[in-house]
Amino acid sequence: MPATTTVRLISAILLGALGCGCHTTQHPAVTSTITAAPTTPPPAPAVRIAPLPVRPVVKSQPTSPDKCPATNPAAPVPPGDVLVTCDLARTTRYTLGPETMRLELTHVDPPKPLTADFYQVILTVDAASETAWAAFTAAHLHAHVAFIRDDLVLEAPMIEEQVTSGRIALTTQTAQAAAQLAQLAGRPA
Repeated sequence: MPATTTVRLISAILLGALGCGCHTTQHPAVTSTITAAPTTPPPAPAVRIAPLPVRPVVKSQPTSPDKCPATNPAAPVPPGDVLVTCDLARTTRYTLGPETMRLELTHVDPPKPLTADFYQVILTVDAASETAWAAFTAAHLHAHVAFIRDDLVLEAPMIEEQVTSGRIALTTQTAQAAAQLAQLAGRPA
């Protein structure tokens, strides 16, 4: 092989080695870690429901919307005062005694139809409210009470029996009233 060919061959090998980066420079080791993706998303933060005041019904009578007193949710009647108000439909006027308790709700079920004319909303209370409500309902059989939100009566049932389950079933006569009841009862704190 002629000398010029050997020089060209060595030059090509050197240029090739330099061009391909095939030299013996040490590179730091690259490490990576692989972690498993979570199998379930993190739980959504729990929404705390505003406490639901309970007042005894002193008097109730049919009325018309124009005879219902104005209410101001920003300035509610103090719990120890008598409250004169109406129901959500503004068809019944109530005189209510001072608050007897506030129920801590943990869940409000969406309305469910019972019959063609009645809908039910289930309120679930926490353990402390379950105990207090069971004692109250046992001591006040046949009492007329009102569940209040924004100084309006959501529902005013008669206590027919002691409630020990921690679940309170309220019934209304229209789907719209049941939806409004569930929305107001389940309002976040």
